[in-house]
Amino acid sequence: MKYSLGMRFASTFLLTIGLYAQSAELTVEAPQRTLPAYVAEKLNSADRVLFAKLMQVGLEAAWSAVTEAGYPLCFINELKPLNNDRRLVGRARTARYLPNRKDLRDKIYAAGPQLNYRTAEEAQPGDVLVFDAGGETRSTVSGAMVTTRFLMRGGAGILVDGCMRDVPDLSAMPASIYLRCGHASSVSPLMMAVDYQIPVRIGGVTVAPGDLLIGERHGVLVIPASIVEKVLDKALEHDQQEQFQRKLLLQGEPIYGVYPNLNEANKKKFEDSKKGRPKP
Repeated sequence: MKYSLGMRFASTFLLTIGLYAQSAELTVEAPQRTLPAYVAEKLNSADRVLFAKLMQVGLEAAWSAVTEAGYPLCFINELKPLNNDRRLVGRARTARYLPNRKDLRDKIYAAGPQLNYRTAEEAQPGDVLVFDAGGETRSTVSGAMVTTRFLMRGGAGILVDGCMRDVPDLSAMPASIYLRCGHASSVSPLMMAVDYQIPVRIGGVTVAPGDLLIGERHGVLVIPASIVEKVLDKALEHDQQEQFQRKLLLQGEPIYGVYPNLNEANKKKFEDSKKGRPKP
């Protein structure tokens, strides 16, 4: 009797597995991303269209297009995002810090407000504050209070080659923030803000004011403003083909003739699939 029950259980288990294997369907969907509402509502119409494209384009496809355009040092992967489930999209507004030196600091700071205040107060909708702190991890460049003002101006994110304070508060904010680490200190006495809206160095990549930035959990792509439309057109077209290739693979097609290059038969299928489809 024990043997019979065991056999019956095994047969039922195998039958269930068999039925599940026949009915299960594998799906792989690209993540859906949208601009944060507090940013989108403040953008002008041209930037709303541009930022929507930046929000949807594949990061890897855009990287390929930027490097092919002659910019091989364009990806920052030394910084950590505070939130892994967001895409950063925005336009760079830069500031540079140096190790503190009393005589220079007194002269610079006497001339006007600290630069972290200026970057927040002068930010435009969709801006990303890019702080070159030289990788300093014992001092911070800004915190929650100044960032609150930045968000009210429509700021989209912050990159810091260094530290921020108030990390729990920053993590709860809707902006995308990338940094080396958190710290409880203020800027002084280790660093001083010296330059504003100049090219800066972040993790081995030069970022110029006005560059377009796309960030994911594994890094941030820097796109020079002069080539952004060309990059997006090429990358979105590439994404369209990859969506078709993925569909073929999910239908059970062998990878040969599908990826990385479509064979002639699949090229025709792809061209047919594009007929009547709006351009990206």
